[in-house]
Amino acid sequence: MNTPAHAIFNLALLGRKQRPEWNPLIIWGAVIPDLSMFGFYVWMRLGTDIPERQIWRVEYFRPAWQLVFDSFHSIPLALMGLVVMLKAKRTGIALLFASIALHALEDLPVHHDDAHRHFLPFSNFRFISPVSYWDVNHFGAIAGPIELGLMLIASIYLFSRVRSRWTKGLLIIANALPLLSYLWFSALD
Repeated sequence: MNTPAHAIFNLALLGRKQRPEWNPLIIWGAVIPDLSMFGFYVWMRLGTDIPERQIWRVEYFRPAWQLVFDSFHSIPLALMGLVVMLKAKRTGIALLFASIALHALEDLPVHHDDAHRHFLPFSNFRFISPVSYWDVNHFGAIAGPIELGLMLIASIYLFSRVRSRWTKGLLIIANALPLLSYLWFSALD
């Protein structure tokens, strides 16, 4: 699932109109699991001369990188953080961990070759979904547009709930980026 979709879905599911101060924590929780992959990509592009194709077909799948990516997608680790923060009565931080866990759960049904080990440190099991949100060999041509449609529906729901123009602008940008990316890659095929 694309990162903006996680932010929109998690805000729609966890956000409360009467507690807008929690929204940034929910959004950060939705984004945190993918930050290591963004860092990886920036490093590979700017810090090495490795070709794009090799970055995603070889380097991404190296065991050390996979451990980093999978740790940030660990449901047990996110739930531990959630429980600790609930016991400490830190609801906002608890929502951040809930959003991290939700991100991982949202990824389960739409990752095939790039499935994470969502149950680290207790298991190395990877749920290999028959569906991929991006890979056309695994229904990506169907899953991608469905994801974009669901993002739009969730954004319409959120648009009336968020107060600031800044947040409304971010919703528009969060929908535009994956749509433009989808259209760009569709045109290349």
